[in-house]
Amino acid sequence: MTVWLPTFLVHSTLWCATAWLFLRAFPKAHARLRETIWHIALAASLITPTVHTVASPDTALWRVPIPSAIVGREHATEGEHDREKETASGALPPGERTHGEEDAANPSWQAAAGILWIALAGGLLALYVLRLEKLRRSLHDRQPVADPRASCALAELGRKVALDPPPRLTESHNLGSPVALGAGTRREICVPVRALHELDEDEFRALIGHEIAHHLRRDTIRLAILNVLQAVFFFQPLFRLAAREVRLAAEELCDDWAASQFADRLAMASCLAEVARWVARPDRRSPVPCIGRRRSRLELRVRRLMDEHRALRAQSRPLSRLGAVGLLMLAPLFAPAVVPGSEVSHDDRRAVESALTPEHDRLREH
Repeated sequence: MTVWLPTFLVHSTLWCATAWLFLRAFPKAHARLRETIWHIALAASLITPTVHTVASPDTALWRVPIPSAIVGREHATEGEHDREKETASGALPPGERTHGEEDAANPSWQAAAGILWIALAGGLLALYVLRLEKLRRSLHDRQPVADPRASCALAELGRKVALDPPPRLTESHNLGSPVALGAGTRREICVPVRALHELDEDEFRALIGHEIAHHLRRDTIRLAILNVLQAVFFFQPLFRLAAREVRLAAEELCDDWAASQFADRLAMASCLAEVARWVARPDRRSPVPCIGRRRSRLELRVRRLMDEHRALRAQSRPLSRLGAVGLLMLAPLFAPAVVPGSEVSHDDRRAVESALTPEHDRLREH
């Protein structure tokens, strides 16, 4: 673990920063591509440190040296171990410390750091659970929607996507923005009561379509995983950026799906414009997929949907998945090995050892 954590920090920074720079260079990239790139960056941030931890650092194309007190000596080569044994058996020059003495001082602070990490991550996970519980309590008043218009819209969309069973549709007075809840047989869509009164038929159908798209994509599960990653790896701020961008891409893809299901593609845009007026402060930190988080983002999504020259459909998923798997397989080859700062190549080590051998022999004679 003492090797995996610093390697994770280096690799996650590399992959997330690369994703951010690429998307900054192509700001108009489709939401599907943006989402895929961030998913690859997050997955590679976990995969490549694991691969490099179990593999020899000599297999990496390049290395990142950091203080040996942080990395430890797990990656020490066989030659280094032999040299340490030889040094321990003979006299040491004044002031020289062995790696064993250095490592003896490491476990105390490493154990303290591990305990602190577990405590903070556990606290953040508990905070996430409390947010879910707070949302559940705020929706205690929700009731099944009895409006026939809503039932017809849900039944029509349910037949198109073959969701079995279809999501349960409820309404609540304590909600500012529609949300998708649950997964599997416990799927649910909860809408504000005002949505049934202030949206026309096309806008309401678009709203239902957006939330059904969240269930089709299993965004309730994806968002839960992102929240857990942010809590466990709280010391990596780029994970927070990645989670925010993934959520935005997911909302845009659900907008696209809902708009593509109806003849009037602008119904989704007018629905978002109306929902923007309802967004309340608690909606901004909703722990579940929520159609409205920030008004500024909603305005951007409205303008995006009203762009007549923008295609609603993206490249097929099989191609994007195949490309993602290929990149993840290649990622360990380009990720750096994290090694102690004092580690050098085998050739340099042999040269140093051959130069020091006569001096060590003279010291032993004296």
